[in-house]
Amino acid sequence: MLLEDLAEMAPGPELAAFLATVDRSVLNGYEMVELMRARSRQIAHEQAALLADMVEVAHCASGEFDSPAGRMERPDEFASDEIRMALCLTRRPADRMLSLALDLVNRLPAVHEALSRGQLDLARARVFAAETAVLDEPTARQVAGEELDWATNRTTGQIGARLRRKVISVDPDAARRRQERSVARRSVHSGLDEHGTARLAGYRLPADRAAEALARIDAIARAVKQAGDERSMDALRADTFLDLLTGVETAGAAAGGAVELRVSLSTLMGLSNEPGEVAGWGPVIGEIARKIAKQQARGPWRASVYDDSGGLVFHGRVRRRPTRIDEQFVKARDVTCRAPGCRVPASHADLDHTRDFAKGGATIPENLGVMCRHHHGYKHHDGVDVLQIMPGVFVWTSRLGHRYVVPHDPPDLPD
Repeated sequence: MLLEDLAEMAPGPELAAFLATVDRSVLNGYEMVELMRARSRQIAHEQAALLADMVEVAHCASGEFDSPAGRMERPDEFASDEIRMALCLTRRPADRMLSLALDLVNRLPAVHEALSRGQLDLARARVFAAETAVLDEPTARQVAGEELDWATNRTTGQIGARLRRKVISVDPDAARRRQERSVARRSVHSGLDEHGTARLAGYRLPADRAAEALARIDAIARAVKQAGDERSMDALRADTFLDLLTGVETAGAAAGGAVELRVSLSTLMGLSNEPGEVAGWGPVIGEIARKIAKQQARGPWRASVYDDSGGLVFHGRVRRRPTRIDEQFVKARDVTCRAPGCRVPASHADLDHTRDFAKGGATIPENLGVMCRHHHGYKHHDGVDVLQIMPGVFVWTSRLGHRYVVPHDPPDLPD
């Protein structure tokens, strides 16, 4: 087999045999990436087989080493114990693995098959199982089937956000009831870690209030940083969080933060209940999106309004000082860093010239893109190249010569 055949080769015995004999020392960087991808597909294939094995073990009837191959109709409460003991797992991980195996093999067979083909890895298959858990089996299969091809080259975070929007869309009323039940169980948890430092976190909070609170913490921390404080931004956010809760006077405490909401015009007008999306957080039900939008008049919210074809109708924010129109538009268009798989929100990223200004690149939206600090630096690494082939669509060439397309995914809007 030639190495260039690897990209098209399905996982299975033939690929496993080749991978067992390949000599890495003779491969260049480009070829090593292809080898890495092929091995990842093979691992996914074997993980799918392992999950199927677990399902069979869970159904096996009691017996000895020479007993016939009997099966129970359904696993009993001790089904995971055999798996736990055989694989040296503790109880909870064994329970979780068996639960995932049963879920993928029985409830989401198309996702299990995609794992076996190497189209998805186990982490992404697990996201499909988790995000569709609230749906009945036929609807879960339909949603998963519609998104499998799209998910092939997406990260777990991207897939999770997409599926959450989809789950809200297929049954908005059920999504609202789930949200209300969850908020009714809101709580604060605390504890110490192995270093003797504390954790303090709120759970099941209303998404609109949590986003507004975090935006305020961030705005205060940034104001303190701009005043010359040498603490890191993470430390400033943590200290601001504690100061606000304990009533300590905080410099810049009156500052509000910007929270960006993406919502269709029909949802905003109450004509549909399609989900909105809070940048950096993810999908929220239509009712919460409308609640956020109403706060535009009294607080530092920034809103992006789309028509039903996905076109950007309005983008704006109540603020003390105006910003450049181009910057607002590009950040509203791109939403997150435009590097492959990166989900750093535009509010925490830079605006970058795709073609460098020093090399003749124009300062126009078609040559601007959102880029986090890490990928801003990576873009200038030797061998790395970035093109914006159409507004919001980027093609990255890695330092090992591989190309990755970052499409512009418009918001999911009602039919």
